[in-house]
Amino acid sequence: MRPRLTDVLAADRLLPLFTPEPGETAAGRLTILRRAGIRAVELTHRSPQTLAAFRTLRGHFPEVLLGAGTVLSAADAEAFAQAGADFIVSPCWIPAVARVCQERGLPYLPGAGTVREVFEAQQEGAEIVKLFPGEVLGPAFVRALLGPLPHSRVLVTGGVQPTRQSVGEWLQAGALAVGLGSQLFKLNGDTLKAQLTDLLRWTQAESSHG
Repeated sequence: MRPRLTDVLAADRLLPLFTPEPGETAAGRLTILRRAGIRAVELTHRSPQTLAAFRTLRGHFPEVLLGAGTVLSAADAEAFAQAGADFIVSPCWIPAVARVCQERGLPYLPGAGTVREVFEAQQEGAEIVKLFPGEVLGPAFVRALLGPLPHSRVLVTGGVQPTRQSVGEWLQAGALAVGLGSQLFKLNGDTLKAQLTDLLRWTQAESSHG
């Protein structure tokens, strides 16, 4: 039985994300992420080749929870669902995408940037809401949000550095997890694996203590 995304993020606190490109780069990255212990990854849909790459990676990494990000239409949501996506992410609440996810039984993580947007997404059934852009909102926003909405599960993306200090600021503020994108993949090879392995062990330890 596949683990639930919410359970994985609650334990690991990290969601790497990148746009898969043609060639070996995407497979190489996913191999490193798996060796570091990562269990869930978001592949962002920002090029015409993303869907084909997603299908290929789905076949090569069946054990990973693979999500499709930057999904803006029902057609794309359906295509990625058919390709084996485990979850769908959008930059904001998109009703047509939400309907596909509901029909398919897939977790839908819509983006939000205000208390009202978070609340409305939760009212519509979103278990996890993506807080974006993180670098604009800041950890103080998460703390303020959790005052009136204490049960909110937020995934922060945008500007998070792959360091204990940066990730820790968000987790201490109350975020469920953080997305690690371009800043993470400035690293590569053994350096990427070593830093991510250390970071994941630390976040998992923090989760178990909490």
